[in-house]
Amino acid sequence: MRIFASLALLVATSGCVPVLETPNGVDDWTWDPPENGWFLDAPPEGLVSEGFLPGEVIPDFRLVDQFGDEVSLWQFHTRIIVVDISTMWCGPCRELASEAEETFQAYASQGLIYLTVLPEDLVGEPPTVEDLNLWVDEYDLTIPVVSDPEGGWSDPAVPQGQYPIVLVVDRDLKVHDQVDPPSDANIRDAVEELLD
Repeated sequence: MRIFASLALLVATSGCVPVLETPNGVDDWTWDPPENGWFLDAPPEGLVSEGFLPGEVIPDFRLVDQFGDEVSLWQFHTRIIVVDISTMWCGPCRELASEAEETFQAYASQGLIYLTVLPEDLVGEPPTVEDLNLWVDEYDLTIPVVSDPEGGWSDPAVPQGQYPIVLVVDRDLKVHDQVDPPSDANIRDAVEELLD
């Protein structure tokens, strides 16, 4: 019994439990703006992540974009955000990417940001900045494309590794919809619901 108590104390004090950028139930943290060239509007103080389901505040991340700059998902507060979680090896992901810029341009003036999160390159490894730029160049993108090394942020949002997953997030950083099936037409329908 004593061994289990010592083990529990060791685990509790070791600090080896992984924590998201915005941990659930933590209200004494401060959001710091990243330095990058994208739109930036700080989230409200005290905002706490909840999860990836509709109605929940989406967790923040700090991931590197195609310019090598750190990007925070929450810096797009007050924007409608399309979060496209794809991989470079996935055929349906590539099809979605081919229409991403057109969708972004169609709604950019109404406050849309389209953001692609890539947890894997063509061979299932974490994408480098060079990989991100290959994706940007191939699809002629002007949107943020970020690398999620080893799926640290995206894994909880992608059940059973089935890509792509597309989340449409409202202006208050709450998940409005998980677009199913993920297609350009369905993404536009979900965005239109938030513009009404």
